[in-house]
Parts: sequence; C-alpha cells; structure tokens
Amino acid sequence: MSDGTFLISIAGQIEYLDVMSAAGSAYHCKYEFHAGPDWTIVGGLETGLSQIANVVNNNDKVVFNFPVDLQFKSTNPFGWPQMVISVYKEMRLEGYGRTHMPIKPGNHHLEVNLARPKASSLLGYIGTFFGYQPQLLQPKLLASTAGSNLIRMETSGKAHMTFNIVSQGFLRLGYDYGRSARE
Repeated sequence: MSDGTFLISIAGQIEYLDVMSAAGSAYHCKYEFHAGPDWTIVGGLETGLSQIANVVNNNDKVVFNFPVDLQFKSTNPFGWPQMVISVYKEMRLEGYGRTHMPIKPGNHHLEVNLARPKASSLLGYIGTFFGYQPQLLQPKLLASTAGSNLIRMETSGKAHMTFNIVSQGFLRLGYDYGRSARE
C-alpha cells in the first residue's frame, strides 16, 4: 500500500438495547454507515437490518447480538466513519442513535444514546394522539451537520455495541492516534 492510502477494518456487533420494554414487544434495528468523500468501502455491508428480538419479561434488555463487519480505504481521515442506528418497536420508531467509530485500534464498548423526533407543528401534535410518530426520511442526516441541530428530539434509551478496530498504514502516513488515557 504505497499509494498513500490506509485501511480501517470495523468488526463487532450491536449487542443490546436499554429501553422501556413491555413483555411481548418485538424490536428490530437498522444500521447504516456514513463517511467522508475520500472514503471507499472495500468489503462488508454499508447497511444492515437485524432479526426481530422479542421481550419476554418487562424491562428486559432487548438482545440483538447483530454482527457488523465493514472495511474502509481512505487517503484522508476527514469524514471518519459514523454509524447511524434506527430502532423500531414493531413498526413504530423507537429512536435513532449516532456514533463515530473509534479511531484507536483495539476492542471498544460503545454506549449510544437513542432519541426520537418530537412533533414540530400543531398538526404533528394532533397526529401523536392518533399514533403518528415523526420520522426522518433519511436517518443519515444525523451524521452530517446540515440542519440536524434544528430537529427537536427526546431521549428513548441506549444501544450497547462492541467493535474491534484494526488499521493498516495509518501511522506510516504520519497520522497519530493520540495519547492513551493511561499515559
């Protein structure tokens, strides 16, 4: 790899959700990655849809253990990969979450806050009484700064994920991971 590129491998899983869940509820989630213009996917899936996870007891963790595996190639760390997750209870939106992938190689546990959009108009408020839940047409919008600060959100739980990050050629190009917390 002498062409000025580096590789990042992301392998892990969406482990479980901490949400208020009633017995008999069924959840599923979607994920999608967003990266800058210099990033190219060289392996794995950019988006994924999980299996349905059923809740047996009230307030149990919603366990997915849904695998994520993706490899990127880039010449520039600008636009470092982000993952946007959309969680659904039955067919109703439970919340969105967004996180940057860790820069430093190794095993990482991520706790991602989930939030769902709040109604922003009188018609939207009236619709909530009839079961309408506002949703984003493109959840990837959360990975950019274009207008995402204008969306009113309310928290709805947390998603727990683990990822193993492997990089190749990053240090050779003169980039640094930064100091560790133990130094």
